[in-house]
Amino acid sequence: MDDFKYIKENIEQIKRFLSGSYPGVKLLAVSKTFPEQAVEEAIKAGQNEFGESKTQEAGIKVPEINSRHDGIIWHDIGHLQGNKVSKAVKLFNCIQSVDSIGLAEKISAACPAEKKEMDILLELKVSSEPSKSGFDEDGIIAAAEKIRRLPGLRLKGIMTIAPYSGDGENARPYFKKARAVFDSLKRAAGPSGAVDTLSMGMTGDYTVAVEEGSTMVRIGTGIFGNRDYK
Repeated sequence: MDDFKYIKENIEQIKRFLSGSYPGVKLLAVSKTFPEQAVEEAIKAGQNEFGESKTQEAGIKVPEINSRHDGIIWHDIGHLQGNKVSKAVKLFNCIQSVDSIGLAEKISAACPAEKKEMDILLELKVSSEPSKSGFDEDGIIAAAEKIRRLPGLRLKGIMTIAPYSGDGENARPYFKKARAVFDSLKRAAGPSGAVDTLSMGMTGDYTVAVEEGSTMVRIGTGIFGNRDYK
């Protein structure tokens, strides 16, 4: 599809909802699988934060968009393999899916070559689904203490994905759990304000997520339309 004019309307509708009832909640436009033209339309609508999940795709899209626009912030929201860490550090401003201490160590080791500090979120596993990765509720605070000491990293909070059910209300208990863990992480970090991001909620459940304390919603289909993975 070449005509992406609907993207502006979708973004404006979501932002009206957020600013009206939940000011301060950030919108992350999940642009994975969508072409540069779609991202350009979102930028015209005032959107400047985007989520990608494949370093190969982002390796083409991110430099092209950045060459035409200043101030675009890119988040890696996909499962990051160890052999892709150096490329991810080069491309992204934030890596949201840090699911192990080992991965955090690799990101830390890759930062000096790019002369940058990397914002990271720890991925919290809130369900028993085998397809989901991340830290368990019981271990994430201890892991955060170790990760916080790694050079080149700024631990900003957590991200989570509730099980998909088709009804956003079913995600509420998972979001409540994530909010409790986020609050514990903030207390452990102290009053510095460094931990400020709870990334949860997607197209089908973001209204419930913000009710439960999300500070960033990740919306793809609700902005760009249905994906074609072929």
